[in-house]
Amino acid sequence: MSHTSCSEESAVARAIRNGEWNESLEAHVRGCGTCRSVREAAQWMQTLAPQLQLGAPEQTNLPDPQVLWLRAQISERQAAAERAHQSLQWVEIVCAMVICAGLGVWLVRDWSEVGGAVGNGLDWVLFEAWPALWNSLYAYGPVNAPILFSSALAAIALVAVAIAYPLLARE
Repeated sequence: MSHTSCSEESAVARAIRNGEWNESLEAHVRGCGTCRSVREAAQWMQTLAPQLQLGAPEQTNLPDPQVLWLRAQISERQAAAERAHQSLQWVEIVCAMVICAGLGVWLVRDWSEVGGAVGNGLDWVLFEAWPALWNSLYAYGPVNAPILFSSALAAIALVAVAIAYPLLARE
């Protein structure tokens, strides 16, 4: 695209802005294609812009530039924090996967020792500790058993809430 310029082009642009046309400039615009294009483009642009009253003061309903600048900075910081939070979530997921994989490898490699320890622990809980607990509860008499059972249920519920709360608090 070639652009030809005219010596009167700036005068035409000034006349369009001011609205002050003289006869010689009108005659020049009729004869010059470049100036005619400038005039048409400027008139088209003026139809897009809101009509300003002559002599009206500056628009006062524009927001303060400092407020806009601060909002832009806050928005940028929030976006950076969100990106960092997302990357930390991925790091957390990867760490959990590595821990689970390591635990799985350890269990497979040392299953004979781990299985024996788990079996001994379950044997102790089911056949030694649990009956001893019930015998000690029965020593208090059948009247106190519902209170002790309710207390045990409350303690189990508190432990479950203590474990589940951090997982639910993230959401």
